[in-house]
Amino acid sequence: MYSFGSWMPALKEDLDAGAAEVAAITGLFQTGFYLGSIPARFLLHHCTHRDAYLLGGSLAAAVFFAVSFAESTWVLYFLFLAGSGMQCAFMAAATLIPRHLSAPDTVTATAWGALGSGLGTIVWASLSASLLPEMGWRASFRILAAMFLAIHAVGALGLQRPTQEAAGPPATKSPYATLLTNSNFVRFAAALGFAYFGYLLPFDIQGLAAAQKGISSVHVSIAYTSFGVSSMAGRLLVGVVGRWIHPLHLLTASFVGVTASSAILAAAANFETLVSSNVLLGITSGPMVTIIVPVLRELVPLSLIPDALALALLPQAVSGAAPILAGWIAERSGSYLLGSLVGLAALGVGIVLMAVVCWRHDASASSFHCDEGSTTDEGSVEASSSDEASDGRGL
Repeated sequence: MYSFGSWMPALKEDLDAGAAEVAAITGLFQTGFYLGSIPARFLLHHCTHRDAYLLGGSLAAAVFFAVSFAESTWVLYFLFLAGSGMQCAFMAAATLIPRHLSAPDTVTATAWGALGSGLGTIVWASLSASLLPEMGWRASFRILAAMFLAIHAVGALGLQRPTQEAAGPPATKSPYATLLTNSNFVRFAAALGFAYFGYLLPFDIQGLAAAQKGISSVHVSIAYTSFGVSSMAGRLLVGVVGRWIHPLHLLTASFVGVTASSAILAAAANFETLVSSNVLLGITSGPMVTIIVPVLRELVPLSLIPDALALALLPQAVSGAAPILAGWIAERSGSYLLGSLVGLAALGVGIVLMAVVCWRHDASASSFHCDEGSTTDEGSVEASSSDEASDGRGL
């Protein structure tokens, strides 16, 4: 998803489409990813994690193959469904991690798991640089479809259903009502929505913006690749420091770093600045990808994490409008910079909301290591987070 923008100049040229039309392809693709949390939760209620994973991957592959025959832009809007399929696969895998591991180990495991998206960014960006000049976007999409099938077939082998003990007690009959009355969770979900809107706006349109500034498509692919490499480093760093820094604080710091990196990206006027901003963005965005599930573990009972993740992803669907808005502004102003400024403002709102979440959580004196039975100042031993989750205490 992160390198999908590198394919847009080729689509724009082949289909002779406007900036807003092409930006809508990327926007709908990522909107489908975030809204895919709804069918993903349905599948996880009615089938195994492995089945949901395979169904999601198969849907993504089928859609990429089908739209490769498109003769007009609107057919490519069905990539919305491919995004939804990818979300089903993601949720099936991500929600298993906290059900098998302790809180600190969950941070490490999600960081290592998120390396896959960094590696994928490198692979897809490199493929766009090599396949597009030789084969065009249509044949390239068919190759992507075959790769999706192979990747998900292998990935499904590693999914293991949690035991009843690992899964925790049965979730409440009204999980969404319970979550929506948790004010700190609602603020957190809203912060994610604003932050992802602001983060993905300049990131998604950088291919189109770079082309407008005379930066070649090959250099854009290199920039996306540099993001992929640095994002892997950023996620590895999260796996290390995340064991000692509270996930809420780490995520807030990530928002600040992403804001600064996005400002540099928006102002990039040459290849060197474009690459530098992508490197910084890859490192600082690490917690935004890897730390979401560990943060949810701090805010909601363990048994509600799948439902909480589904709800938390919904506000992020608004980020699908980011490239569309930027394209619309660019068509009227002649520049992508104004749209990027809107994204930076959204990131600022996200920072403020996360600061409030951290303040309220710290005021409640929750402990990140409570599930390991850490000792309080008075010498009493705190209950484990799993025990607290089972009866709703410690939230």
